[in-house]
Amino acid sequence: MRKIVFSAVAALALLSAPAMAADIPVKGPVYKAVPYYNWTGWYGGINAGYGWDPNYIVSSPGEPNAILNIEPKGGFFGFQIGYNWHYARNWLVGIEADFQFADITDAVRFTAGAGGTNASSARIDIQNFGTLRGRWGYVDNRTLYFVTAGVAFANFDIFVNARYDTTVGNIDKFQWEVGYVVGAGIEHAFMNGWIGRIEYQFMDFSLLATGVASNGASFTLTGDPQIHLVRIGLSRKFSGLMLP
Repeated sequence: MRKIVFSAVAALALLSAPAMAADIPVKGPVYKAVPYYNWTGWYGGINAGYGWDPNYIVSSPGEPNAILNIEPKGGFFGFQIGYNWHYARNWLVGIEADFQFADITDAVRFTAGAGGTNASSARIDIQNFGTLRGRWGYVDNRTLYFVTAGVAFANFDIFVNARYDTTVGNIDKFQWEVGYVVGAGIEHAFMNGWIGRIEYQFMDFSLLATGVASNGASFTLTGDPQIHLVRIGLSRKFSGLMLP
């Protein structure tokens, strides 16, 4: 009788085992959240690019041969420093300053005067410029799409050598101008806090006008400085690389 009872209990235990196993919770895979890149912090770096400014004319009343366009263009390089505040998961504001060393220049030669034998020349040379700008952008983890605007400053080296008959008049002046700048660009954060960028900027300054007289004939250089810039850059971020 005792053997029969033990056999019945054993059979019942075997039959209930699958049901009990079904009630045991099974652990699934554990997914760890991928850290989201944190743009907040100071950064600094270098940049280089190309600029052009096509809005200058040198002219002389009554001298059609002396009306010519001057279109400065050329390369530049410099540095930038700034701060970003990554205030929401997909939004950022910041401030940035930059200073550039440039060779954006153009020169023309023209003929004026009796008999058309006297050579005159004019030149515009933009040697330095810089900006102080605010930035606002959309963040897609390690990629930033931004717009920017602020104050721009630049120096202009203006030279006119006007030769009329046997007399010569000269302008050779170096002046700083202040205007505004707007732009847009893309940045991408690589490993170890290095950030690459490509951007476009447009700088606008007040009208330039300067003149010189030579033997009673007046020569004028006028322009509306509007500098277009395309550049690439590389920055190093100093703090705060990841958000939890």
